[in-house]
Amino acid sequence: MTIGAARYSWRGTDRHGKRQSGAMPAANPAEVRLALHRQGISASRVTPVAAPGRNCIDRHVKFGTGARIKAQDMSIVTRQTANMIKAGLPLLQALTIVAAGTEHPRIQQLLVALQDRVSSGGSFSEALSEHPQYFDRLFISMVAIGEQSGTLDATLDRLAGFHERDAAIVRKVKKAMMYPLAVLATAILVTALLLIKVVPQFAATFADLGAPLPALTQWVLRLSDLVISQGWFWAAITIGAALGCYRLIQRRRGARLLYDRLSLQIPALGPLVRNAALARICRTLCTTLAAGLTIVEALRLSATAAGNLVYQQTCFDILGDVEQGQPLAFSIRKTGLFPVMMTQLTNAGEESGTLDAMLEKCADHYEDSVDNLLDGITSLLEPLIMTVLGLLVGGLMIAMYLPIFSLGAVL
Repeated sequence: MTIGAARYSWRGTDRHGKRQSGAMPAANPAEVRLALHRQGISASRVTPVAAPGRNCIDRHVKFGTGARIKAQDMSIVTRQTANMIKAGLPLLQALTIVAAGTEHPRIQQLLVALQDRVSSGGSFSEALSEHPQYFDRLFISMVAIGEQSGTLDATLDRLAGFHERDAAIVRKVKKAMMYPLAVLATAILVTALLLIKVVPQFAATFADLGAPLPALTQWVLRLSDLVISQGWFWAAITIGAALGCYRLIQRRRGARLLYDRLSLQIPALGPLVRNAALARICRTLCTTLAAGLTIVEALRLSATAAGNLVYQQTCFDILGDVEQGQPLAFSIRKTGLFPVMMTQLTNAGEESGTLDAMLEKCADHYEDSVDNLLDGITSLLEPLIMTVLGLLVGGLMIAMYLPIFSLGAVL
């Protein structure tokens, strides 16, 4: 037995359907299931065995060790599970195969925990609800509907597509912002280096000349002195204020609401935030309605998926109107926050009974709009940031060489 490994007892069936049982040492239950799978045994239950003189090792103690589970990882696992069920495999066997096929330790542990819960008599949705850090209300509610309607494979496939699109939008936003932020950070570091290391050397030379300095040069010299004497203080103040605002936004709903409302008013960025929220709302609505959820539950889940408190509150207002019998299109129009196109398509969907299809068209439109806005913002930011960088560095250099040019003109 390897150091740190525990001993696990297992039960399962072999290729011929015969019941098998035994025990083996392993670091975690996923290793046991993987080893049994290689032997042609499908494990139905794996439990830790208490060593003499020690308490039984709980499999949840080390749950969460290893690399963090990303949204993309969960989308892949969901898609694979859906494909296994579509192929006619039972849920437990599908989870076993997916767990054996992944090298991600946390995903293996998560899938093993789900298997144990389902094999002990719980439903899949109940097993998912025990891990809210990985599965939100939307995921659990749709799986529950899929189990009840016998369409779990289609539901999981739809969920995988939903999360893949959402992750794609987030990935594009991060990619679009990465280059400008990197250039901006470089500009700040280069400027600070020039003010701390280069400008003081010029200042010593100018002091020996004893000639009056241009106003721009004097201003840069004073800025250099300020950065050298109080730079760390102001940097700490700036970082502390930024962290404080971030914490406040994360913990205080009022601050988050103000931040989300202001983000909608920022030129160029506001339309991007608005269309991203609309895309999420429409995509969640069409996905949940297509899965069989009621309009009330679909609106409730869409509100939590909006990603913006302004639209979240608006969705709850719409929910209240719909519960009172108002048509969805009328309730959306009354808020004034949704475009006319979405209102018209929603109205057409309600009248024709194809609301989920119409909302899917809205989601596609706003997702494409987010892509176009990102491309436009990126193409606008690149020359703007390069111009700022050139002005900062070039301005400092000009300020330092102005006295030399003036002295040369006098001579």
